[in-house]
Amino acid sequence: MEVVYGWVKNLVCFYIFITAVLHLLPKESYRKYVRFFTGLLLAILVLTPVLSLFGNRENLYEKIEQMGFFQEMENLKLDTAYLETSQQKIYQEEYEKAICMDIEQMGKRQELQAKKVEVGLTEECLVKHIYIETAFISEDSAKQKAAFAKGAEYPQVYELQKELAKFYQVDEEEIEIVVKE
Repeated sequence: MEVVYGWVKNLVCFYIFITAVLHLLPKESYRKYVRFFTGLLLAILVLTPVLSLFGNRENLYEKIEQMGFFQEMENLKLDTAYLETSQQKIYQEEYEKAICMDIEQMGKRQELQAKKVEVGLTEECLVKHIYIETAFISEDSAKQKAAFAKGAEYPQVYELQKELAKFYQVDEEEIEIVVKE
């Protein structure tokens, strides 16, 4: 009789506690989650004495712990996948910045000042395309530019394009260099 009395007492206390919690919740949207969770707890409270009669009480607790463990492992996998994705994006952005700095240095060797550099990478961090807006650094280069007819290729630009294509193993068509004044 003591066992039944304790069981009923636990159920009544649980019900009173849950009713108070539901009334204190600030939003209606939280109530469905609390009701779901408390429904699971109520099922465990109701089944505990029945299972203890059959000697499966420890088995029930073991299954509950096992389910909790597997849920935590699933959460850990999701968190790890999110972190890997975020970290990959950060690495890719930093790699793009490093490539842009390299391209600026290559341009300076050809007497070209890079005003704007954009690099597109594949998911494997290989260079897919390059876009550069550049201007001539020295006066001699500017005079040479004036000597060429409109629409003609400048030797420095062509050399830079060849150097970039060879270095990054990209087709020359994927490298766009625009000369600005």
